[in-house]
Amino acid sequence: MSDNHAGTPQDSAISRRHFLALGAAGAAGAALAAVGPTAFAAGSANASPLPRRTTRSRAANGTVSFLSWDTIAVMQPVVALFEKMNPSIKIELEFETANSYIDTLATRLLAGTAPDVFIYTSQNKAALNKGNYVLDLTDAPSTAVMAAANRNFMSSGDKVYGFSPASWSSGAIWNLRLLDKVGGTPPATWADFLEMCAKLKKLGVVPYTDAAQVGTGLEALIGSYWRTQGLLAPGQVLGVKGDQLIFSGKSTFAKEWAVPLAEYNQLYSAGLVPSSVVALTGAEVDSQLANGQLAALGSGPWDVAAVQLENPKLAMKMLPIPGAKAGEDFWCGAPNEGWAVYSKSKVIDAALEFIDFLASPEGLKIYAKNSGDIITTTNYASPVPSSLTECAVAARSSNYYFTGISWPNAYSQAMGTVAIADIEIMIQGKMNPGQVLRAMDAEVKRLTGK
Repeated sequence: MSDNHAGTPQDSAISRRHFLALGAAGAAGAALAAVGPTAFAAGSANASPLPRRTTRSRAANGTVSFLSWDTIAVMQPVVALFEKMNPSIKIELEFETANSYIDTLATRLLAGTAPDVFIYTSQNKAALNKGNYVLDLTDAPSTAVMAAANRNFMSSGDKVYGFSPASWSSGAIWNLRLLDKVGGTPPATWADFLEMCAKLKKLGVVPYTDAAQVGTGLEALIGSYWRTQGLLAPGQVLGVKGDQLIFSGKSTFAKEWAVPLAEYNQLYSAGLVPSSVVALTGAEVDSQLANGQLAALGSGPWDVAAVQLENPKLAMKMLPIPGAKAGEDFWCGAPNEGWAVYSKSKVIDAALEFIDFLASPEGLKIYAKNSGDIITTTNYASPVPSSLTECAVAARSSNYYFTGISWPNAYSQAMGTVAIADIEIMIQGKMNPGQVLRAMDAEVKRLTGK
């Protein structure tokens, strides 16, 4: 969902703008955001599995409470259309910022005042399933239309517990006027990218910056390299082999990240990008792209929208991060979080009707219009501006990688903290890639005992 509406992308701390929270936070630390209390699952961990909900009353009715982290402005039109089409059901719309959402939901679950429909995502799904707080949606119409990557993200074991309608992908957002000044042809390889950065620097502009230290550039370089090494299968976004090897103790960051981190560091070690970029806020980098001080920004669709608001006449295009060889370009990205139904809701039939609506072409169309999300379902293709054509293809084909969902959730916050801090020091020239990776491996051992 589009938590960017709660503020600037860099202010968001959960899920898809998420990798930015990773770099600030990525969604979103190299691992999305701070995980809320998981103790709310205690006391019910041994409860028997809930039966699948395969039928419902013909005339669902009642008031459904819905806790959103999309703002009221985004969700109110969706709710209004639903209520118009379903006059016997009312939606009580509530809003909580992404930063505090997980904690607030956990508190309400403990207090027995949980909303009927709420967010289901990487930070809370394990605890929600452990406590049997979410209804099994495996046989629901919403599950039937989800893209495979989103369905896998919404699953625990062989069951599906949420509906995720969209995905995001991020690449290099180019100021096309500046790109034209250095030839107009996007770089085909990482070496070409570095050469272009050198030309842009001579023009007196910052060639490139990431919206996060573990951001688009590094994430995409890792994904590209791992694809060539057989460590990331096409379309795979969870259970990535490279991460499994690292966190199982069978391999190390020092081995699996050595090539992509060294490539990424060339931006700074060669003096192509100033180390001062680590101190910039999201609004500042957006402004630099908008006013021509920055040639390319490693970020997602949300920043395209933000920059376009600041400079409506600016010609932009988001393109993938080039790999070591031509044809090996790649993206950062992930499925969006989803909506789940509270298993103890007193209006389950009505809540399911709302989920079904959210998964319908009518619901998806109005949600996409207000959120700007790239819908990935099989029953509706949301339009995107020409600047995001390639980005949308990547999102819909799951052609991306993101540590925020691939790293084990139990360790992602701590790993993200170490990665962000040390990569920032590397950017400032005070650590080399090998030292960064040894520090990350030490953290893995501390966390896993392996």
